[in-house]
Amino acid sequence: MAQHNCMGELVALPKSGDVFEDVRGHDRTMRVTCHPQHGTVVVSLWVDKICRASFQLPEADLPRLRSALDGMAVAEAEAEAITEGIPLPLPEQEAS
Repeated sequence: MAQHNCMGELVALPKSGDVFEDVRGHDRTMRVTCHPQHGTVVVSLWVDKICRASFQLPEADLPRLRSALDGMAVAEAEAEAITEGIPLPLPEQEAS
Protein backbone atom coordinates (compact mmCIF):
# COMPACT_ATOMS: atom_id res chain seq x y z
CA MET A 1 0.00 0.00 0.00
CA ALA A 2 1.40 3.41 -0.97
CA GLN A 3 2.07 5.94 1.75
CA HIS A 4 1.34 9.61 1.17
CA ASN A 5 3.08 12.35 3.08
CA CYS A 6 0.38 15.01 3.42
CA MET A 7 2.13 17.10 6.02
CA GLY A 8 3.22 20.56 4.93
CA GLU A 9 6.26 22.45 6.09
CA LEU A 10 6.14 23.16 9.82
CA VAL A 11 6.69 26.86 10.43
CA ALA A 12 6.85 28.58 13.81
CA LEU A 13 3.89 30.90 14.49
CA PRO A 14 5.05 34.45 13.75
CA LYS A 15 4.77 37.20 16.36
CA SER A 16 2.60 39.22 13.97
CA GLY A 17 -0.93 37.90 13.66
CA ASP A 18 -4.15 37.08 15.46
CA VAL A 19 -6.55 34.22 16.20
CA PHE A 20 -10.33 34.48 15.75
CA GLU A 21 -12.94 32.08 17.14
CA ASP A 22 -15.69 30.73 14.89
CA VAL A 23 -19.25 31.57 16.00
CA ARG A 24 -20.08 27.86 15.71
CA GLY A 25 -17.54 27.04 18.40
CA HIS A 26 -16.35 23.44 18.51
CA ASP A 27 -12.72 24.60 18.78
CA ARG A 28 -12.82 26.17 15.29
CA THR A 29 -10.46 29.09 14.79
CA MET A 30 -9.06 31.23 12.02
CA ARG A 31 -5.44 32.33 12.32
CA VAL A 32 -4.02 35.25 10.39
CA THR A 33 -0.23 35.46 10.28
CA CYS A 34 2.19 37.73 8.46
CA HIS A 35 5.19 36.23 6.67
CA PRO A 36 7.16 39.21 5.31
CA GLN A 37 10.07 36.97 4.30
CA HIS A 38 7.68 35.36 1.79
CA GLY A 39 5.64 38.48 1.02
CA THR A 40 2.43 36.82 2.23
CA VAL A 41 -0.26 36.92 4.85
CA VAL A 42 -1.55 33.44 5.65
CA VAL A 43 -5.14 32.79 6.68
CA SER A 44 -5.52 29.30 8.12
CA LEU A 45 -8.60 27.46 9.36
CA TRP A 46 -8.19 25.19 12.37
CA VAL A 47 -10.27 22.60 14.20
CA ASP A 48 -8.70 21.83 17.54
CA LYS A 49 -4.98 21.58 16.79
CA ILE A 50 -5.37 20.53 13.15
CA CYS A 51 -5.02 22.98 10.27
CA ARG A 52 -7.82 22.14 7.83
CA ALA A 53 -7.09 24.77 5.16
CA SER A 54 -4.84 27.71 4.43
CA PHE A 55 -4.70 30.59 1.99
CA GLN A 56 -1.57 32.58 1.18
CA LEU A 57 -2.57 36.15 0.35
CA PRO A 58 0.10 38.23 -1.41
CA GLU A 59 0.97 41.34 0.63
CA ALA A 60 0.11 43.43 -2.44
CA ASP A 61 -3.56 42.37 -2.02
CA LEU A 62 -3.81 43.51 1.63
CA PRO A 63 -5.17 46.99 0.77
CA ARG A 64 -7.94 45.41 -1.31
CA LEU A 65 -8.82 42.98 1.51
CA ARG A 66 -8.86 45.84 4.04
CA SER A 67 -11.11 47.85 1.73
CA ALA A 68 -13.51 44.93 1.35
CA LEU A 69 -13.69 44.41 5.13
CA ASP A 70 -14.10 48.14 5.78
CA GLY A 71 -16.90 48.25 3.19
CA MET A 72 -18.67 45.43 5.01
CA ALA A 73 -18.36 47.28 8.32
CA VAL A 74 -19.81 50.46 6.78
CA ALA A 75 -22.69 48.52 5.22
CA GLU A 76 -23.38 46.85 8.59
CA ALA A 77 -23.40 50.23 10.37
CA GLU A 78 -25.75 51.69 7.75
CA ALA A 79 -28.11 48.71 8.03
CA GLU A 80 -28.10 49.01 11.82
CA ALA A 81 -28.84 52.75 11.63
CA ILE A 82 -31.76 52.12 9.26
CA THR A 83 -33.12 49.40 11.55
CA GLU A 84 -32.92 51.72 14.55
CA GLY A 85 -34.39 54.68 12.64
CA ILE A 86 -31.24 56.82 12.94
CA PRO A 87 -30.98 59.30 10.05
CA LEU A 88 -27.83 58.85 7.99
CA PRO A 89 -25.81 61.94 7.00
CA LEU A 90 -26.10 63.09 3.41
CA PRO A 91 -22.85 62.65 1.43
CA GLU A 92 -22.07 66.39 1.54
CA GLN A 93 -22.47 66.35 5.35
CA GLU A 94 -19.90 63.60 5.93
CA ALA A 95 -16.65 64.62 7.58
CA SER A 96 -13.55 64.20 5.46
